[in-house]
Order: sequence, then C-alpha cells, then structure tokens
Amino acid sequence: MEKRFALFLVLSSLILMTHLVIQQQFFPPPVPAVQQPEQQPPEAPDAPDPQVAQTPDTGTPDDAPRVPEVPELVAEPETETAPALATLGSLAPDSPYKLLVTLNNRGAAIERIELNERTRSGQFRYRDSERTSGYLGHLQLQDEPGGGSRVRVVGSGTPADLARALTAGTPPGLRAGDVIVQLDSRPIQSSLDYTEHLAGLRAGQVVRIEVSRSNPETPTSRLAFEAMLTDEPLSVVQPEVNRHAKTNRPDALSFLFTLTRIGAKAIERGRSEIADLPSLREGHWAMQEVADDGNGPAVEFRRRLSSGDLKRIGIDGDLEIVKRYRLARSIGDSPSPTAPAAHHLTLEIEIHNLGSSAQPLAYQLDGATGLPLEGWWYSNKTHPTKFSAVGARDVAWKTVRSGHGLIGAPQIYKEAKKAEDKGIAAPIPLFPQGQQQVVRYVGGDAQYFCVVLLTEADADPAKATFQEGHAILAGPFGEKAGQWVKTTNTTFRLASPDRTLEPGQVYSQKFTIFAGPKVPALLQQYGLEEFIAYGWFWMIAIPLSWLLHFFESLPLVNYGLAIILLTVLVRSAMMPLSRKAAKNAQMMQELAPEMKRIAEKYKNDMEKRGIAQRELFAKHNYNPFGGCLLMFVQLPIFIGLYRSLSVDIELLQAPLIHGFWWCSNLAGPDMLWYWEPYLFAFFADPGTGWLGPYLNVLPIVTIVLFLVQQKMFMPPATDEQTRMQQQMMKYMMVFMGVLFFRVPSGLCVYFIASSLWGIAERKMLPPPQKRDATAVAAPKKPSGLAFFSKEKNSQAESDAKKARIKNRQKRR
Repeated sequence: MEKRFALFLVLSSLILMTHLVIQQQFFPPPVPAVQQPEQQPPEAPDAPDPQVAQTPDTGTPDDAPRVPEVPELVAEPETETAPALATLGSLAPDSPYKLLVTLNNRGAAIERIELNERTRSGQFRYRDSERTSGYLGHLQLQDEPGGGSRVRVVGSGTPADLARALTAGTPPGLRAGDVIVQLDSRPIQSSLDYTEHLAGLRAGQVVRIEVSRSNPETPTSRLAFEAMLTDEPLSVVQPEVNRHAKTNRPDALSFLFTLTRIGAKAIERGRSEIADLPSLREGHWAMQEVADDGNGPAVEFRRRLSSGDLKRIGIDGDLEIVKRYRLARSIGDSPSPTAPAAHHLTLEIEIHNLGSSAQPLAYQLDGATGLPLEGWWYSNKTHPTKFSAVGARDVAWKTVRSGHGLIGAPQIYKEAKKAEDKGIAAPIPLFPQGQQQVVRYVGGDAQYFCVVLLTEADADPAKATFQEGHAILAGPFGEKAGQWVKTTNTTFRLASPDRTLEPGQVYSQKFTIFAGPKVPALLQQYGLEEFIAYGWFWMIAIPLSWLLHFFESLPLVNYGLAIILLTVLVRSAMMPLSRKAAKNAQMMQELAPEMKRIAEKYKNDMEKRGIAQRELFAKHNYNPFGGCLLMFVQLPIFIGLYRSLSVDIELLQAPLIHGFWWCSNLAGPDMLWYWEPYLFAFFADPGTGWLGPYLNVLPIVTIVLFLVQQKMFMPPATDEQTRMQQQMMKYMMVFMGVLFFRVPSGLCVYFIASSLWGIAERKMLPPPQKRDATAVAAPKKPSGLAFFSKEKNSQAESDAKKARIKNRQKRR
C-alpha cells in the first residue's frame, strides 16, 4: 500500500511537471509590456505627503487624527532638464574606497551606493545574486528621440570607465554625454535594447560598444570601445519602483532634506513641504565637486531660498542651504577592531541666514531607501528584544534614553494599509511624541547589510536632539500578500526642534552614514554591534560561529568543509549521550516481542498493561525516556546553529565546492533549478508559495536520510496504535521536508553529516539479541528429570495442603 501510494505521488508529479514544461515551451503566455519608470516633472511643494494618507469622505473614526484640507496651490516651475549626476569613490580593484556613491542633484540625494569589497581572487565579495548578466556599470541611460541611449554618469573603476578605445587617438573609457548606438552587432534604439543585449552576456565576456560623442571643437563622431564585463556588485542603496503599487512612479531617493518651519510659517499636516516654496525634496540643487582636503573627496549641493521666494509665504528673509557629502578612504583589506573603518561617508548640512532678521527654523531629514533584499524569501530575521520575526527592510534606532529598538517592515506596512483604508496617520513614532530624544543612530536594517545615520551624540548632544522620529514608507502604498510584506521599502524621518538663526549666522550639523555589510568587527567600530541579533540562544550561536570561522581559517578548508568539521566536533562532544540513546533504542528493539505479548495479554486492561510494561522495563533496566535527554541537548544547538548560519555574512555567497555553480551560497538554499516559470504560484512564488522559486536538493537528501535512519532503527510496532504512530512519523518527516525546503544549505550540510554520523554510530553497536515472542508467550514443556522433579514437588505441596486442613479440623 505504501509503495503504491509513493509511486502514485511520483508519477503524478512527473506528469504535472511535464505538462507545465510543454505548456511553457510551446504555449507561453503573452509577455506584458515592460513598464518604464515615469519621467515625471518635479513634485509640487504642496503635494500631499505619501507617508500621510488623506482623509476620505466617509468611514473615518471620529477619534482618528484627520488631515486638514489644503487648497490647490501653484508651485514654482522647475526646469524640465534631466537631473545632473555625480559619483564619489571607485570600483577599481586597487581603489582606496570601499564604496561607489552616485549622487543626484534632484533633492541633493544619494541615488545608489555600490560595495567594492574584493576576494583574494579579485572578484566582488558581495554580488547581486538576483542578476546573472554581465555588468558594464550603472550608466543611468536616457533614451534619445532619434535613437540611442545617452549615458548620464560613468562610475570610476566600472567596466565602462575602463573600456579600451578601438578608435585611434581616443582616450579609454566612456563619458557622460556619450550616446550608445550599438552593442556588438545589435543597434541600440532605447535602453530596453541595451538591457536585453546585456542580459544574454555573462561576466568575463567582452562587448563591443559604439557611441556617438559630441565635442565642442569637432563635429559629432562615432567611436568604438571594447569592455570586459564583470559580475554586478551589490547595491546597498538604489532607486526602486514598487511593483505592487498602482502607479509606477519611483520611490523617494535617499537622505532627502526639507525645512519644516521658517519664521511663523510651518509645514501643514499632510504635506511633504511648506506650501508655496520651491521644493527642496524634488527641486534641482546647484552641484559642484569639492577638492580633497585630506579627508576624502566631496560633492557639494547648494539651494537658495531668496527674499522673493520667502515673500511668497509672508516671510522677510534670505536663506541658503548646503548639503555636502564626503567619502572616507579605506586602509587595510579586512575589518578588524584596530584597523580604521571606511564604509562610510559624511553628510554635512549648513543653513545660512543671509537676511537681516532672525529666523526660527526647523528641518526634517529622511533616511536611506532601496536596501538590498538579499535572502528575503528564504531567511528570517529575529527581533532583538522580542521572540518574533521581522522583515527584510526594517528601521532600527538607538537613543540615549531608550536604547536600541527596531520596527519591522510588516508592522510599517500594516500601518500604511490602515492609513490607505481609513485615512489615519501612517508614520510610526520611534519614540514618544512630545519628548525630545538624543538620537545616537537610526537607519535601515536588512538581513546582511545596513545603512545607518549616526549623529554626534557624545560630542554635541544638543545637535543630536530631535523632536520627532518616525518609520515610514519610502513611496506609494501597494497591496502585498504573504511574505511579500517583508520587502516593503521603508525608511525613517527625523524632525529637528525649532532653532533661531540670527542674521549672518550659520547652523551646521554633521552626520556619518554607514553603508556596508553586517560584519561583527566592522559594526563594532561604528558602535552598531546590536544590528546583529542571534536570538535567545545567542550564548550557543556565538561560540558555534567562532568555531566555524576557526575551522575555515585552516589551510585547504572552505566553509562547506568547516561545517562538516563543526558537526564532527559537536557529535563527538555529545557522543556519551548519543551512545546511551542508541543503546536505549536498541534495547527497545530487543524488548519489542515481549511488549507485543503484554499488549496481546492485556488487550482490554490498560492499567494492567502499563503495570506489566513498567515491570518489564525495571527488569531490564530500560528507561523509555532515555532518548529525550539527547533531544533536549540537541534542540538549543540546532536553533543556535540555525541563527548563526542565518546571520553570518561570511557564509553569504560562500560555495560548498569552489568553482561549481550549484550550492554557491551556504547562507541560502542550494537552488539547483529555477522552476518558478513551470509551477503554480501556490508552490513556487517567492512570497506566497510553499516551496519557493528553486528546486533545492539538499533538503530532500536530508529528509531521505531521516527516513532511512527511521526505517533502520525504529523498533517494530507492537500493536495497531503503535503502527499508526509510526506511519504518522513518516508523513511528518515529509511535512518537515516542506517546512525546511528553504533553510540554508549550510544547515542541510550539518544535518546530512550528523545523520551519517548517527547511522555509523548505531552500526558500531553490537547487534541486538533477538527474542522469540512465541517462546515467551507459551511456557516451555518440561522434559526428563525436570518433569519428574516438578511432579514430585507438586505432590509434596498437595500432601502439605491436606495436612493443614486436618489440623484445622482437629482444633475445631
């Protein structure tokens, strides 16, 4: 029956898979048109804040904070030209910078931050695992009316910057302003052609690029270049479009700034900026590069709010705002407690009062957006103070008064949905409103990376004091289901208290922006070690992580082999307990026939059956709960190892076998085959499916070994109830395989090695002594002298009994 059922399941699965493959190959669904982000003009300064929902006509509770209606106002027109871009840092292998930062003069914002960490072989240490195509650089292409795509920015050290010129007399590298007209033999009419062509290429391949370049001295010329593609480095900050939103408008960029009060004029509730003023969040700032003064290169943005601008809101004054980003240099190849850190840039904000009167001022500053989603569909982050999971893009902060805190992306999404449905305020306060707090840091927290804004709380607590802090959405709300909620693009917003700026006075404030991996030694240098949460079993997870790194540091040992060595060490330490549990299980196999006899003898009397079983266990010195101690010890180790493997960034993109594409990320599933296009969303959707978008082999091997172990060493059933329990255990193993289908492959390697160790350990025990149940159930027939001896004893007992009866009669 079991074999037929298993065969039915296998054949049914094969038929379903064959049907889906044929349907995908020969009858594919129509491909929807690719939506490009809207090229929208700058937002009017009186536009509604997307973080605060507007009050609907009906259905709003009376006690809910309502958003006041604000009349339509005409915004100052901005120029229709595309924003200007600039970069700081480099991706060159020998670069002294760990970051390549792309800046946008629209809002004086950070558009993208790419990591320049290298392995010993010169490859990027942190790559974008979701993108397998070759990388030329983020050129921010803009389609030209006559065909071709104009390059808007070229990052230093990218393949586009290092491209070899094939045209004589041309310096190497593409430039901003070049129009790409051809890649290899393919003409480029739009950025979509560019993307589709690169999608078919891989790292290490060479691509021929033909561009049209205009020079002031010479007419437009067509130049040819040759570039070797690389893997795409991971971006810890990037622009993003919410795929679940009703509009394809891009989410907000990172570290946007605006004034919330100028004199008596303050920002109105439900608005992102002061009405009738030029937009500081969406407007174009003047941009210029600043010479390196020894502290690193910088880019400076300036925006003037002239007397004419301020008169429109009834204020007599003249202001200028400056935002300056400066990138730190790197010294050393790896983070250590003593080496200086360089995964940061500084943000300096200056407000100049150029008028003749004092101005009360206040501002608000947003955080980073578009954090990486590496590992969101297969891993779970743990809340640092609660026994619960959070999201993939959470908001974490620390104040002098309340310490470290975290709000998960699911909670932020829930509040945003409530705002969408009922029209109540969406932002979630980081600390009690109305209580100013000295903020040490606040930032976005992803699974393996974080981008954090650090204040000078120790040097100048007054400037690190903020009136309010909120966790907000980074863009328009979009309905999400299942685990997709974890991917909500979140950020923070800090609001400063009011400060009066005298005529000619300059208010300045300096922040440090950390952007990098969650390496413990690196985080410790910035005081961000609390961004790594091991959960309740941290006292086990941390030593296991240390042992794992110690084994990996040995010669010829990678992390796959280090996990196996860790398994051997753990199982060796638990060998006394596991050997006792194995002997206990073996004793149970020996006692199975007698247990069956007792069950048959006391079929209808459970009390007597229990007494007989306890007497049998006592006679053979058997403890039925002897194996529970091993499980009790193994459970914390399992949870601690799971947490250690889940948060350890060193396992991210660390292969099981070097040079082999399969199982190239021990922090995630092995991902043998991408089967999402061939299965129903119920099974393969990353956010709502049971199994996920990849076929993973190691969890299947793990469950098969569990079943083999169960089949080899489980004692035979003594009754129908025990038989049913054993059947349920088999099905539970299969169900566990579904639940553990997305666990890290490193954890599966541990389970496989542990199972093989357990099988070998049981095989080393002496074979169990077989007991004949029929011989125990029926007493042996005596023969020979034993028979006559027993008969003689019976006769003597009978005579003694008769004598006792006669004596009683005489006494009477």
